[in-house]
Amino acid sequence: MKKKMICLFFVFVLVGISSLSAQMSKSQLQEMYVNYLRGQGYNPSLDSDGDVNFTAQGQSFYIEVLEREPQSFRIVLSGTLDPGSNRLRALEAASTATRTNRVVRVFLTGNGRIGIDTYIFIARPEDFSVHLNRMVGQMVMARDEFLAAIR
Repeated sequence: MKKKMICLFFVFVLVGISSLSAQMSKSQLQEMYVNYLRGQGYNPSLDSDGDVNFTAQGQSFYIEVLEREPQSFRIVLSGTLDPGSNRLRALEAASTATRTNRVVRVFLTGNGRIGIDTYIFIARPEDFSVHLNRMVGQMVMARDEFLAAIR
């Protein structure tokens, strides 16, 4: 009985900690992202949608602030690419870049342009900081591979 009570206690503690992280508001998530980026030497800003914009490795990115899903983390490479007139070649290049870069998605948008993003699930919203630089690097590599393949 004592072991059962101890196990239940730990379950409640873990659920409580998990629910605290899951209850971050949009403004708290924005503040967390902005503070981290500022501390890393980036110059973040908020856009009209509430997303966090920043520049890294010569490219513009934004973090989509997902209040409904604070344990999801998505970065988008801003400024979609124009695939030119050869749609099939663009799709093949996007497929190649997606296949060779982990967690990066290179895709054709609804308006016929190329979009690049990366999306991961994290245990706690604050865990994004461990992955951000690698995600950015992977997206830049995918962009470069796409451009090389489309030429």
